[in-house]
Amino acid sequence: MTGVASSHHALVAGSALIGGLGSLFPAGLKLIGDRLEFVFVLPDGRRAVGAEPFVAVKERIRQVDTGMPPPRFFLDTGGRWTRLHVEFAGIAVRAVIVLPDELTAGAINAPFLGRWQNQVPGAVRLAVDEFARILVRCRHRAGGPEPLIDLELGYVPVRDFEAVFARAHEPVRPFIAPVRPVFKMRWHAVTPAQRKAFTGDLIGVRRRGRWLRRRPAATIMGVEVELPPRHWC
Repeated sequence: MTGVASSHHALVAGSALIGGLGSLFPAGLKLIGDRLEFVFVLPDGRRAVGAEPFVAVKERIRQVDTGMPPPRFFLDTGGRWTRLHVEFAGIAVRAVIVLPDELTAGAINAPFLGRWQNQVPGAVRLAVDEFARILVRCRHRAGGPEPLIDLELGYVPVRDFEAVFARAHEPVRPFIAPVRPVFKMRWHAVTPAQRKAFTGDLIGVRRRGRWLRRRPAATIMGVEVELPPRHWC
């Protein structure tokens, strides 16, 4: 690691973590400058008490090739649900691994949880990878210090989900996602030239939302991104 605050480095490490954890559902992702925090949910069916459900996860995290020192683990048993906290020395990347019982459908604006969640990690990782690449190109074209951005992952209802769900055969329904991942992006510390370079790397920037709250948005690797409302260009 360079020791310089970098959204790019945090996202690269975060992408490796998502890939290493495989099917763990990313219930939360929040990047503030160079500080990245995740909330991952264990797959349903791992409802054992204590540390048992986290043993395999810890081993998978140890094998993640992030280019960083080994992770540190802390098992939190003080609340209603046991949680595994993960930290990486040398970079401000943190993760909390929670049991499936702790996640409710309402927490991610979904009518139900199910097999559709297995599709989400790959989609989120592709978008995270592309954000990292855009930041590299942005600095290459505009120069200056490392550009820093803020990102937050959320979930919004899929349009026409109920109609699609009703037409589907019963065995297929658990795989139909009722919500989709979206990112909200804000500038953290970028120069005007970097902002312009970042903007120029996006395709199909448009306005979304109701008239009084319309904001610019783009699609990055199939995931919608809400862009900063002011001083966009």
